[in-house]
Amino acid sequence: MNLLNIYCLVQEFYAIEAISALLSSNQGSNLEPMRHSHSRWYRDFCDFRDTYILKFASAIYDYTVSVVAAELRHCRSQASQYIQDYYSSEQSRNDVYRDCSVYNKNDILKAGLRMFDTERVDWSSSFGGEKWKQIAKAGLLKGKVSDIIFVDHCVDLSHNCSIYFDKKAGIFFLENLTQYKELLDLKRICEPQVLLRTRQGAQFNRFLFRANTLHILEGKAEGDPHLADRSEAETLLLDYRPVVWGNKRLDYSESNIITQQYFGSRDREYARAA
Repeated sequence: MNLLNIYCLVQEFYAIEAISALLSSNQGSNLEPMRHSHSRWYRDFCDFRDTYILKFASAIYDYTVSVVAAELRHCRSQASQYIQDYYSSEQSRNDVYRDCSVYNKNDILKAGLRMFDTERVDWSSSFGGEKWKQIAKAGLLKGKVSDIIFVDHCVDLSHNCSIYFDKKAGIFFLENLTQYKELLDLKRICEPQVLLRTRQGAQFNRFLFRANTLHILEGKAEGDPHLADRSEAETLLLDYRPVVWGNKRLDYSESNIITQQYFGSRDREYARAA
């Protein structure tokens, strides 16, 4: 499948939330629920918002499980413990992405919590560890918090070297790291209206145009040279089909976890070969 542009999707997500924030504010909108044209617009917007967020949360969840599964393969070569009969670094990330859907998704995330726990497992620099534990923990929030909170939390996550959306996993791509970080900084401090100044995907833009025409919201989005990219990202997301995760159990019990005696010592190469 075509990869989803995470920058465009995150920007549109916060634009959607900006509209929701303005609608809930007495000074942010002129919504008149008793007017038929206003109530119909509001109903259509809510349907779009709910579908968008549902799809986005689902894609982020699948991505999170996949990248945790791939990071766990480094246990055998970069950590003091590893799970017996699991992938090793001899397999590429893409190999794991392709095959890991046979596993129970919760087992993968819970194995991540266990194996990335630095109080129990020592990790080489730039691999596993606390950052990845937080990523696995975030995945386990799905279904326990609202999808809005889940998405809002996950887009801020990072691994040891970068934003955690740079692993692709057959789902997302991150084109410009600096631009993405600037967006995260902006959404933390700006007023909701600022997030509506840039056009988004085609469906979102139609809702904003209708809101302007009906005088529900004031202010029009500026043109954008990457409008086609935003519309493509929106379309791909709304067509997203979740990963069908399997039921194969991943045994991360203590009896199936092997401790490497020589990890971190000058004999580490011997330990790898053993």
